[in-house]
Amino acid sequence: MWQESPWADESIAELAEIEDADELCRRLVHSPWGWGSSSRCGEAVDLLARVRGTGTLPGSFLALLLCTCMRWDRVTAKLIAALEGSGMLPEADLDELAEAFLSEEVVIEYPFLWACPQGLDFDPPRPGEPAVHIGEHTMARTERHPAPPLRRWGAARTLRSDPGKLDGLLESASSLAPLHRDAVLHGLIDSAGSLDESDRRRLVERGLRCGVGRVRRAALDRLCELDGPEAAIRRARADTDRSVRAWRP
Repeated sequence: MWQESPWADESIAELAEIEDADELCRRLVHSPWGWGSSSRCGEAVDLLARVRGTGTLPGSFLALLLCTCMRWDRVTAKLIAALEGSGMLPEADLDELAEAFLSEEVVIEYPFLWACPQGLDFDPPRPGEPAVHIGEHTMARTERHPAPPLRRWGAARTLRSDPGKLDGLLESASSLAPLHRDAVLHGLIDSAGSLDESDRRRLVERGLRCGVGRVRRAALDRLCELDGPEAAIRRARADTDRSVRAWRP
């Protein structure tokens, strides 16, 4: 049976023609919204594989741009899992990526010529002042906004690597919007097995007070590990959310 080529989409086919990692970064920075929409996270992994070992920019930077490109904004959880599992990014790059996903703001600084290769010249703002020239040394800035699944992944990986960062992660998460804060908490619960019992209990209690049902269910899994299934079931039955009340070990 004939199957459509994964590069049949014009937007992704255009990116697939790029053979240099730096150029791929430039295109992704210049147009984060300009590549359509897709639920095929494998496209991003294939793009990384195609330019692996080329260019001068770190792989973590390209991975950040791929994960925050709006083309794959519906499948960010699958995308980051696929990138991590591909083995193409060393552990140091993955740790750096996780740290970036936990930042309140992800600001990228890049050469202005990426967006305007011909450069720009402006007349002086006042008579007698020098003209303004935007050239190879002029930098521009843009922001990226990690989706909640990326925050969750970043928190889980960071805590798993260094359990001593728990308090700092909780504190930094408090400055995020509620949806993103809860995603960080979910990620911390995912990796709570690396903590001592007192910290696990503290994290479980925070999870059980969370306003998101799936986070409370994750906390119930940890409570079950600590106090057994009966204690967790009793806690679940007292919840106001039907999906949480239906939780079972």
